[in-house]
Amino acid sequence: MDLTTATGLGSVDERAGGKAAGLAALIAAGLPVPPGIVLDPRGGTPHVLATLAADVARERGWTAVAVRSSGRDEDGAERSSAGAYETVLDVPGDDVAALAEAIAAVTRSMGDTAAGVIVQRMVPADAAGVAFTVDPLTGGRCVVVNAVAGLGDALVSGAATPWETRLVRGAGESVTLPTRVDGPLDHAALGEVARLAIAAETVRGRPQDVEWAVDDGTVWLLQSRPVTALVEQIRVEIVVPPGYWVRDPTHGRLPRTRMTSSVVDENVATRAMVEESGTLATFRGAVIGGWHYVTIVPVGAPPPAPGKRPPELPGWLVSLLVRTSREGRRQLRAARRAVATDAAGRLHREWDTRLRDEQRARILACQDVELGGLDDAALAAELRTRAETMRRSAELHFRLGVPYEFGIHRLVAFCARRLGWTADRSLQLLSGLADVASEPGRELAAIAAMREDSAERVEALERFRRFFGCRALDIEVAEPTLAESPRLLDALIAAAGRAGTADTAAAQSADRSALAMLARAVLPRARVAEFDEVLANAEQVYGLRDDNVFLQIDAPLAVLRYAALEAGRRLAERGTIDGPEDVFHLTPEEAADALEASLPLDDLRERSRRARGERAWAIAHPGPLSYGDDPGPGPRFTLLTRAERTPTEAMMLMGELIMPASVDAAAVADGVLRGTPASPGRVTGPVRLVHAEADFHRLQPGDILVCPGTRPSWSVIFPLIGGLVADGGGSLSHPAIIAREHGVPAVVAVVGATGMLRDGEVVTVDGGAGTVTRA
Repeated sequence: MDLTTATGLGSVDERAGGKAAGLAALIAAGLPVPPGIVLDPRGGTPHVLATLAADVARERGWTAVAVRSSGRDEDGAERSSAGAYETVLDVPGDDVAALAEAIAAVTRSMGDTAAGVIVQRMVPADAAGVAFTVDPLTGGRCVVVNAVAGLGDALVSGAATPWETRLVRGAGESVTLPTRVDGPLDHAALGEVARLAIAAETVRGRPQDVEWAVDDGTVWLLQSRPVTALVEQIRVEIVVPPGYWVRDPTHGRLPRTRMTSSVVDENVATRAMVEESGTLATFRGAVIGGWHYVTIVPVGAPPPAPGKRPPELPGWLVSLLVRTSREGRRQLRAARRAVATDAAGRLHREWDTRLRDEQRARILACQDVELGGLDDAALAAELRTRAETMRRSAELHFRLGVPYEFGIHRLVAFCARRLGWTADRSLQLLSGLADVASEPGRELAAIAAMREDSAERVEALERFRRFFGCRALDIEVAEPTLAESPRLLDALIAAAGRAGTADTAAAQSADRSALAMLARAVLPRARVAEFDEVLANAEQVYGLRDDNVFLQIDAPLAVLRYAALEAGRRLAERGTIDGPEDVFHLTPEEAADALEASLPLDDLRERSRRARGERAWAIAHPGPLSYGDDPGPGPRFTLLTRAERTPTEAMMLMGELIMPASVDAAAVADGVLRGTPASPGRVTGPVRLVHAEADFHRLQPGDILVCPGTRPSWSVIFPLIGGLVADGGGSLSHPAIIAREHGVPAVVAVVGATGMLRDGEVVTVDGGAGTVTRA
C-alpha cells in the first residue's frame, strides 16, 4: 500500500489491516460493499491524509463518508477486536478539518495495531444491524439478525435495544423466513440480509458476524468478521446429589472457569467459619451440569436418601439429636465459646484496626508489580502467590460474615420480639450506613463534575481506576475488571454527569432517627438501653459486608486475573494453549508449572480445550432453578440455650434475607408483579434490562434497572437509575442494600421479571409495597 496515496478498498490485502482485507474479499466476490479508500496512517499527518480523502470524495461525489479503523488484529480468524476501535460516521466529504479530526480519532483508538484507515461513502441507512450466520452462543445452525431503524451505531454501541429474529438455515444460501415481519426490515430486505450474510460466510470460509445497512431497498455490507467466540461444546454429565439444591445466582451469573473454581471454593472457604462460630447447619455447594447450586446441611444429619423428602422433625427432637451426636456436641461447645468470648466482635475490631489496611496495601502492592518485566520463574511465583492470597481471602471473607450476621440478627430479633416489627422495617434503621456500597458512585459523579481537560480530573480518574477499578465485576477471573473497560467507564462517567447528584444522606439520617425515636417511645423504659446497644452494634457492622466483598473477593480476583493474563499471553505464544484467555481454563498452579517448563505441554492444551468446551455447553444448557423436593423451613432448636442456637439462627436469617429459596415465578394480577419490598419509594420509568456488566453503558438517568441480581461492584450504576427490579434476592441482598444507600425504590425476588418485562416499557415500582405495575 502506497504511503502517500489513497488505495482503493478493493485493491488492498492483509497489510492494510483485517477489516480492510475482509471487505476487499467481499468486493472481489461481487458482494455489495460501499465504495471506499484505505489510507496508511504512516503516510502523513491526519491533515495530509484528510486532504487526500477529501480530493477522492469530491471526485466521486461522496457528500458524506464513514471513517473506520482497520487494525492488524481486527476481524481476524482468532480475534475480532469487535467494538474496540473508533468509527466516525457522517463526516462531510469535503471538510478537511472534520476529516482530519475523524482520522486522528480512529488512528489514536488503534494505537500500535494501526494498519489502515478506511474512508467509505456513507450509507444513509433506513435500517441497519448485524447478522450472525450461526447462533453466536451455541453455534446452532441459523442466521440471527439484529436490526434497528436508522444508523447501526446505536445498536453496536448498545444505546438501542435491537429487534431480533432467528432464521433456520436450509441448503445453500436459503433460510426459512417468518410469515410476518414486524421489525424495522420488510420481508424482502430480511431475506436479502440473510442471503448476503451466508454469502460472506462462503467467501471467508467460516461463520461470520456481518454489519449491514439498508438504503432505499438496497442492502450493503459494511463489515464481515469471523465469529471468534464460537467454542466447541462438550457435553457435561449431569449428576444430581441427593437432597434439595437451589441455583445460586448471588455468587456468579455463569458457570465458573476452572481457575475461578480452584481459588473460590465455598465448601473449603467456609470450614473455619463453621468451626469457629459453632453453627449447626451450613450451606454447601455443588456443581450440577456446570452450574453452581447450594443446599443446607444440618450438623450430624444423615445423608438424604435419593428421591425421598426428609421428615419434618419437631424442635425438641432436633435439639436432642444434636446433643447426642459427637459433631453436634463439638459445635455446641464452639457456639458457647464464640458467644462468651465475643469472638465476632474481636474479629470485627481486628478488621477495623489491622486486617483491612493490610489487605489494601497488599492489593496496591500487586498493582505496582510490572508483570511484563518478570521472567517466567518470577511470574510463576507471582501467580501462585496471588492464587493462594485469593484462597485465604475467601476464607477470611466468610469468617467476617459472622460479626455481620450476629449484629443484624440481634437487631432483627429484638425488634421482632419487643416491637413486633418485620425484618424489612427493622433494616430501615440502617438505611444509608453502608458507605462502601455508595462510595464508587459518588466518586464517578464527582469526576463527571470536573472539567474534562483538567489535571484534577485526570488524577481523580487514575485514582478511581487504581482503587475502585481494580475489582472483579463478577466472581469470575475471566471477566474484565472495570479498570480494563475504558469505554464502559467513560459511559458511566457521562451518564453520571447527565444524572447529576442527589444527596439522600440527610433525608436518610432523618428517617433513621425518626424510626429509632418511635421504637424508644413504645418500648418499656427498661428496654430502651438494650435497644440502643443493639442498634449501635448493628450500625457498626452494617457496612462490613460490602467492604469485605470488595477487599476480600473482588480485588484479589482482579490482581490474580492480571497475572494470569500475562501468563496466558506467554503460554499462547509458545503454543501451550490456543489463546491467552484459555489460561482461565487451567488452575493457577497448572499455568505456573507450564511457565517454568522448557517445552509446550500438549496435555494442558487439551485440558484447557475440554474445560472451555464444557463451560460453553453449560452456558448453552442452563439447568432448572432447583433440583429435588423443598424440605420447607429450616430446623428449630427449641431445647438449646440462646448461646447455643444464636450462631445458627443468625446464619439462617441471613440466608432468608439475602437469598430466599423461592423458585416460583412472580405472581401477576392485573398487570402487577409482586415481590419482596427492598427499598421504599415509588417511581415510574422505562425498563432497562441489564443481564451483565457489559450492558451498563445502555443505562440512562431515570431508567428502571431490571436484572437477575447485582453484586457490590454494580454500585457504580445506582446513581443513574430511577428504580430497581431483581429476579432474586431478599431484604439484605446486594441490590436491596445498594438501593437503600442511594434512596432508589426497589423490589427484589420478582422471580422471572427479566423474562416478563420488555426493554423500554414503562412500569411503576413501589418499593414499600413490593409491586411492579405495568402501564
